[in-house]
Amino acid sequence: MIRQFLTKWSAGLVLFVLYLQSCTTPREFVYFNDLAYMKDTLLGPVKPFREQVIAPDDMLSIQVSALNPEDVQMFNITGLSTQAGGNMMMDPQTRGFLVDKTGNVSLPYIGEFKAQGLTVREMEMFVVERLRKYVKEPVVRVRFLNHFISVLGDVNRPAMITMNFERLTLSEVLAQVGDLKTTAVRNNILVVRENNGYRTTGRVDLLSKTVFDNPFYYMQNRDVIYVEPVQAYYVNRTDRISRYLGPITAVLSIGLSLFAVLTR
Repeated sequence: MIRQFLTKWSAGLVLFVLYLQSCTTPREFVYFNDLAYMKDTLLGPVKPFREQVIAPDDMLSIQVSALNPEDVQMFNITGLSTQAGGNMMMDPQTRGFLVDKTGNVSLPYIGEFKAQGLTVREMEMFVVERLRKYVKEPVVRVRFLNHFISVLGDVNRPAMITMNFERLTLSEVLAQVGDLKTTAVRNNILVVRENNGYRTTGRVDLLSKTVFDNPFYYMQNRDVIYVEPVQAYYVNRTDRISRYLGPITAVLSIGLSLFAVLTR
């Protein structure tokens, strides 16, 4: 009777050890898990988004419409040739106007002007104001063509994401690559950023509501996002558990064996 009890108890102990080594905590996979459960929460005001400014080597899409479309067709024609000498520069492959190394760009009617340092909105207003001398009621839309984000690591579809919109968040980028895999570390996402000629890094915790206040939550041109796999973390954690539970299990097994022998 005692021997049967000890055998069952030993088997239960082994199963319990295996369970500790394999179990995971659901909160480790739930985004923003520090929000109040089943309760509306005011997180605070949305921080103003800092618009990106035009820089050398940017490729700009400049689409212009007017009452007479023929007046502005040179802005919208595919295959305009690239010319040097300070004249109009347009890439025939991307239908974009290149900002040169000095920060200048040349446009029809307007000629060459300093675009570096302007936001997209500021450039739109500038071009509209200049075109009014030649075109009736111009409407200008400027977009970046060569701004992108690289997403690497433990995501479902690693990719290079084109920034079609100036305002792009980390959540939106991850949605475009199919979100993180179940084996991904969610509280330590690395963002590598180029800023004023230097590279900086930041860490983002998707498990906390503080992610919305993180300066790396809003994406910038050429950001690199790396999501590390959780496997290494759990391997280390399992090793730590085994390190402590192994000797304990061994001692208990020896003790039970001796007890079984003595009670025969």
